[in-house]
Amino acid sequence: MKDLFKVIRDVELYSHSVMATILEDGISTKTLFSGPEITVCGGNLKFMKEHQSEIVNVRKTGIYGFGGKEVYCEVVETVPDLIVCGAGHVGLACIKAGKMIEMNVTCYEDRDEFADLAEEAGADKVIRGEVAKNLEDLEAGENTFIVTMMRAHALDEANLEKLLPLDAAYIGMLGSPKKVNAIKGRLDEKGFDLTLFDRLHTPIGLDIAAQTPEEIGIAIIGEIIKCKNEGKDHSKAFTDEQFSAIIDDKEPAVLCTLVRKYEASPREPGTKMVVKAGGEKIGTIGGGLAEAETIKFAQKFLEDDSFKTAVRKVGEGKITAVNSGMLCGGIVDILFERV
Repeated sequence: MKDLFKVIRDVELYSHSVMATILEDGISTKTLFSGPEITVCGGNLKFMKEHQSEIVNVRKTGIYGFGGKEVYCEVVETVPDLIVCGAGHVGLACIKAGKMIEMNVTCYEDRDEFADLAEEAGADKVIRGEVAKNLEDLEAGENTFIVTMMRAHALDEANLEKLLPLDAAYIGMLGSPKKVNAIKGRLDEKGFDLTLFDRLHTPIGLDIAAQTPEEIGIAIIGEIIKCKNEGKDHSKAFTDEQFSAIIDDKEPAVLCTLVRKYEASPREPGTKMVVKAGGEKIGTIGGGLAEAETIKFAQKFLEDDSFKTAVRKVGEGKITAVNSGMLCGGIVDILFERV
């Protein structure tokens, strides 16, 4: 199973990819369709080929009936990338908030002491040196979210020359309308295509009357969340930490995936949590009783060397010791897979 997830981690996904799992106790049947093709198959290749055309056309994560079997189909997207240009007070707040929502965070910073602070704040990668020059190598797409908040207008202006032509999902700049107009005027004199400014989010962030750098950072990430999630029905991808626990750790763990919700669960199908021996968890399926029961089941499965996979309903109050005060989380079906 670890080898299967290693391939899933390393494969280059097409714009539309679906991971299909037959929901049968004791059998591992996870298959990744990247574009129209089968990229990884963990079992029952014959069945997956027979229903290939149906599976690759799935557009909504959920459970489907194919060939008399229940098949959980997960529309997969890669983990979103957050690019932060400038590691000042607001930039550091954005880095911390971006990691809280499990984005891959890269910070561009030309001052070593501030680059060090970006690393301390949790940035996955810090690119040091002249920011605008380094941005020339940046590749951005529909899952890339970029903010520029340098210490001087001229530096943000240089960044925008590189950023605005990119096909990113979100590009924002910290600053007042006066700053934006001044930058537009100077770029207009250079012959820059000013229609690209229509894509720029500024004033940046949701209007929550933010005052402190931390509040402004939350407002910015809030706007990015809105942009990221509106109109989409994609599964939550594996985080780097989850992949590491599944692939790199020698000790067994259980991957817990929410595949169906019955009542007011705060999370949607595709939400994942990895449970390790001792109850340590990476990720969350929504907290409350449902999550407590999920961890309990996962620990039980870890004690059974023969366990491979199972589907269980959680959130119905089976753990009486924690019923008091832990009634949130809804009722959901969880796919448990030993990894």
